[in-house]
Amino acid sequence: MNIPKSTQLPESDLLFAAPPHQDNEQAARSEQLLSVARQQLRHEDHLADKRTRSYMCLFMFLYLMLGASLTLPTLPANFTRYNLHYAIEAIPVLISFSGFFISVLFFFSTRRAWRRNLSWQTAISKLETQTGQQLSHYIAALNRGPQNYSHTNTQSLLALFVCITWGVLYNFFTFTTSGVIGSVISLFISTMVYVMLDIQLLKASQEVMPGETQPSD
Repeated sequence: MNIPKSTQLPESDLLFAAPPHQDNEQAARSEQLLSVARQQLRHEDHLADKRTRSYMCLFMFLYLMLGASLTLPTLPANFTRYNLHYAIEAIPVLISFSGFFISVLFFFSTRRAWRRNLSWQTAISKLETQTGQQLSHYIAALNRGPQNYSHTNTQSLLALFVCITWGVLYNFFTFTTSGVIGSVISLFISTMVYVMLDIQLLKASQEVMPGETQPSD
């Protein structure tokens, strides 16, 4: 396998770098924190994968419901009540709005998971520097390049794509049922839903932060 000349592999001595001078108690504490951080990172990744699969199953169900609602007759000859006609036309709008609302929550949750993943990786790198275990630095140096994709970042981009898709569907079905005015109103509602959810979730996280403590064993 040919390695590009522009790619410089890290030295293997990085794995066996001497740790800074520490007493036995501090070294044992650093080792324990490193083990806890690695376990927590694996737990966060497992929760992120589980959450993504759950949301995608929910979105598939909503897609099926949306497709089924589009097959309902809207202009049959025996429709004598206009309220029933409008109710059937409103079903795709309601389903698409529900999908958009859930997709915004999905996007916020994956973005938070991505930031937490970066925080844990930073903490692990610092702890490895203290203990002399430079495995994460070595692997990160090996994978450095234009194709070094982050798993949690990929999930965040997937959530953004799903969110935009449901937003477009919601505005499209509103336009087909209510015209330009309805489309403008739905666009305003979509923007306000995103902003209000962002504010409320950010406020909730700021209220939790002062009471948080450092992770212990």
